[in-house]
Amino acid sequence: MNPVLGQVPVYNAYGSVPALPLGWVENYTPTGQPYWFNTITNQSSWVYPMMTSKKIPGTNWLFVLTHDGYEFYYDRDSKTSVWEQPEELKEAMQELKKLEEEEKLKKEEEEKQKALEEEEEAKKALEEEEENKKRVLEEEKEQARQEVKRIKLDQAVDNAEDVEATEMTEEDIMWQLQQMAEEEVGMDREEEEEVQEEAQKEEEIKQVEKKPELSEQECIEKFYQLLKENNISPFAVYSVELPKLMLDPRFSLVPHNKQKNLFNKYCHELGEQIKKEKSQNTKKPENEFKELLESKVTTKMYWDDFRRKFKNDPRFKALSVTREKEALFKEHIRNNLNKKNPIEDYKNLLRHVKEIQKGIRWRDAKKLLEKYDVYHAIEDKDKREDLFRDYLDEL
Repeated sequence: MNPVLGQVPVYNAYGSVPALPLGWVENYTPTGQPYWFNTITNQSSWVYPMMTSKKIPGTNWLFVLTHDGYEFYYDRDSKTSVWEQPEELKEAMQELKKLEEEEKLKKEEEEKQKALEEEEEAKKALEEEEENKKRVLEEEKEQARQEVKRIKLDQAVDNAEDVEATEMTEEDIMWQLQQMAEEEVGMDREEEEEVQEEAQKEEEIKQVEKKPELSEQECIEKFYQLLKENNISPFAVYSVELPKLMLDPRFSLVPHNKQKNLFNKYCHELGEQIKKEKSQNTKKPENEFKELLESKVTTKMYWDDFRRKFKNDPRFKALSVTREKEALFKEHIRNNLNKKNPIEDYKNLLRHVKEIQKGIRWRDAKKLLEKYDVYHAIEDKDKREDLFRDYLDEL
C-alpha cells in the first residue's frame, strides 16, 4: 500500500526506463555507445539489465524483485502491478518458494559433487603421471639391458673369429656357456639392486610426504597460511580459486565439507582487518576540527567571528556539516567557560548588546541573548533573569 495515499500503486508497463539493479553501472564507449558493467560479477553487457522476475506457476502473474530489494506482483493480462500479494496467489507463491528451495538444494548438491569430481580427477591425473614416469623408466632400463647383452654377444663373436680355425671342443663350449651364465647372473643382480634402490627412494619420499599428526587448529592455521601465500583477497570466490589451491597438501588437511566455509571466513576476517586498519590510519574529521578549536578559539570569541576567520583552514573544512561544527564550537566554549567566571562574562555580554536598554522586557532581551554561548554558560534560568534585572537597575 502507498503509505501516503493509502492506495495500491499501479505501474504502466510502458513507463520510463527503470533504475539499474544493484551492482550495475552505466558506461560509454569512445564512440558514445552505452554499455553496462556489473561491479559484483565483473561482467559487461550491451543489453540494459532488468529486474529479476519469476513466473508464478499456474498463473499469468510474475513475481518481480527490484534492484533495491522490494517485491511486487505483475499481471501480464491487465499489465498492472501491485505491492501486496493477491489472495489467489497465496498457494502458487508457496509452490514457487518450494520449487526455488528445491532448485537451491539441487544446485548446492551439484556444486559439491562437481568439487568432489574435480578433486578426484586431479588426484587421478597425479597418479597417472606417476605411473607414466615409472613405465618410461622401466622401458629405458630394459633397453639398456638389451643393449648390454647385444654388445657382449658381439664381443664374443669377434673373439671367436680371432681364435685359430680349430674345431671347438666340448670343454670350450661349456666354458663359453658358463661365462654367459655368470654375466647373466651379474646383470640380474645389478637389476635387482637398482629395483631395491628405487623402492628405497620411493619409501623415503612417502615418509617425507606423509601427513604429520596435527591438531584441528594446526590444520586450520596451515590452511589459512596457504590462502595467505596465494594472495586471496576479501572478494575472492571459492569456486574460482579452488583449482590453484587443491593441489597443495595443506588444502587437504581440512575436511572437504569445511573447506568452503573456512575460505569464506578467511575472506570476511581479512576484509574486516583491512577496514579496521584504514579507519585507524585515517584521522576523523571531528578530531581535526577539535584540534583547531583547541589551538585557536578563545572564550571571548563568537561563532560568527570564528567561522569567518578560519573558514579556509583545512581542519575547518574537514567537517562538512555546519550545524555539527557550531555545536562542537559551543561545547568547547562552555567547557572553557566553566573554568572561569561565567557571571562576569554574562554581565559583559549585557553591556555589549546595544539593544538592551532600560525598559526592555526580559522575553525580548532573551531572544537577543540566546545566540551567544556566554548566555548558555549560566545553566540556571532564574539566575540569568536576575542578573538581567540587576543590570537594568544599574542603568
